[in-house]
Amino acid sequence: MRLHHGAGLITAGLLAALSGKTALAQSAPPQSPNVRMQAIESQIDALQNQLRQLKSDLGQTNQQLRESQTQTKQAQDDARKAQDQAKATAASVPLVTFPNGRPTLSTPDKSASLAIGMQLQFDMGGYFQDNHSNDIQPPASRELNDGSNLRRGRIFVVGKYGDWTANFTPDFGGSPDGSVSLYEANINYSGFKPVTATIGYFKPWYSLQDSMSSNDFLFMERPSIVEIARNVAAGDARASLGFKASTDDYFASAYLTGGTWGDQTAGSLNKEQLGGVMRIAARPFHGEDWNVHAGFSGSAVFQPARSNADQPGDTVENIQLRDRPELRVDMNRLIDTGPLEVDNAYTYGVELGGNWHNFLLQGEYIGIAVDRTHSDPNAHFQGGYVEGSWVITGESRKYNTGSAAWARPVPDHPFNPLDGEGGWGAWELAARYSVTDLNSHDINGGNQQVYGMSLSWYPTALLRFMLQTDYVDVDRQDSAGTEIGQNFWDVALRSQIAF
Repeated sequence: MRLHHGAGLITAGLLAALSGKTALAQSAPPQSPNVRMQAIESQIDALQNQLRQLKSDLGQTNQQLRESQTQTKQAQDDARKAQDQAKATAASVPLVTFPNGRPTLSTPDKSASLAIGMQLQFDMGGYFQDNHSNDIQPPASRELNDGSNLRRGRIFVVGKYGDWTANFTPDFGGSPDGSVSLYEANINYSGFKPVTATIGYFKPWYSLQDSMSSNDFLFMERPSIVEIARNVAAGDARASLGFKASTDDYFASAYLTGGTWGDQTAGSLNKEQLGGVMRIAARPFHGEDWNVHAGFSGSAVFQPARSNADQPGDTVENIQLRDRPELRVDMNRLIDTGPLEVDNAYTYGVELGGNWHNFLLQGEYIGIAVDRTHSDPNAHFQGGYVEGSWVITGESRKYNTGSAAWARPVPDHPFNPLDGEGGWGAWELAARYSVTDLNSHDINGGNQQVYGMSLSWYPTALLRFMLQTDYVDVDRQDSAGTEIGQNFWDVALRSQIAF
């Protein structure tokens, strides 16, 4: 702008000078040549002075323009430095997120993270027994205690770096509660999709029911046959080495397993158990809101745990199959084979399930074979269950392809009494029948049948309250042929939060 202004001044000055000269020539009287020459020289001097002034003004304008350009460049450099500093600051600030309600601290590029989770399950319940009538309850039957129990009190610590994941989970609950134990402590690598390799204390994938999260059970506990079979070579805090692979259509896993956490002590074991666990499952047919599932699970104990016997130098290798009546308020085990001296043991099971919209039906059959030592006959035990649920409020149980099992429903309208649309969470009604037979040859472990119903309320995705009632029928005799079984009702309430 200033350049144009300077050029305009020069042009205007020249025009003014020429105009003045013309006017002078027209109006002035005739003069001598010397006078006219002096007048012309004076006008030229005046024009040169004006030109020098205009050049001076133009130089100042150019100087100001250069200064302005320098200042603009400096401002741009300062702005770029500020942006770079802001990016560097943002890159050094960790991200705090809450995926599925779990507080997670991660690097800005999410290559590394640390998450903390929690699972609390508090149970209260009681048993309705008629201990005054021998016609109903045998004299040798056990009296069960009403009470409460912190079934699970776990704190999940999950660290990730790239394709590596470490899990550490202590458990302050139990059966019974009162002492700290370990649920898992392991390292995983998932760099070869869709395979995840695991080493450490872990719950190897086994059966449909055991592959469900304990937060997602239709009832408070697994069916007894599943609980018994999974603890032969799998179960919580089992030393494991192996892998799993899962896609939208199939699931496969295999692990070499040892003892459970805390098994090996100086005075009780000379050699830990060695075994293996595998599971395959498929979802051959599925749609947007329906699924059909089929699978097979198996496990084996190649080397039973070897423990010290009464006589110095002698050892015994045994396993024991037993369980509580699918509730952990009273801790008595009403079906129990006692210790069995074995060379090895095997389990096998088939699983079927399907869901359609807000209905679910699933079941399993499981067998347990035991090769006994000496001349004792080999034993075979078996059991199964069928269970189903109806989510009254219309939500569905989603199929989790990572575990090839169903997860709990998530309420479409979380509980909020102040909401004008009436958010009351999700409600689910479930029923189950299970049977476990631990009788074989001379082994009187007992036969247990359980008929159960439950009603669950999910106020939010993290909370659950479950009311459960069971009718339990145990038929069992001791070695003398005396009936020690019984039948009874139980009622229990679970309060749960998990994230």
